[in-house]
Amino acid sequence: MYTNTITTTIPDFIDQTLIRLNQFTENEWVEKPSSEKWSRKEILGHLIDSAMTNIRRLIITQYQQNEKIVYAQDEWVKYGAYHSMLMEDLIFLWSLINRQYHRISISIPTASLEYTCDTSKDEISLTTLSFLIQDYWGHQQHHLRQLFKE
Repeated sequence: MYTNTITTTIPDFIDQTLIRLNQFTENEWVEKPSSEKWSRKEILGHLIDSAMTNIRRLIITQYQQNEKIVYAQDEWVKYGAYHSMLMEDLIFLWSLINRQYHRISISIPTASLEYTCDTSKDEISLTTLSFLIQDYWGHQQHHLRQLFKE
């Protein structure tokens, strides 16, 4: 069960999640609740896209504050073609990108955690790196609960 806070270390969280992700069959990965909803592959792809976008935010904000870095999630999932990706490759990519996200987030100097970037599509909405890091792991858990139907 995924809770709102990660009670283990991030590497342990990733390892534990990998075990669970590998328990689904190919049919379970590709089935869609409806034509408007994402498959499990697409949900995991969305989490990969989120990691890539947030890695960009964490890096750029350390040398160029208040940069606008937005994310169009539906377009990223659609053009990322996750639904046709091999299940093993998708799971491996999720693992690697989350390990990289964690490495970057723990290497940010404490003083830089209050640096901000603009994550909004329209009006300016400045978000600190500290918030992005915490929010990212909550976002992971939210979608993993969807994926595991919890």
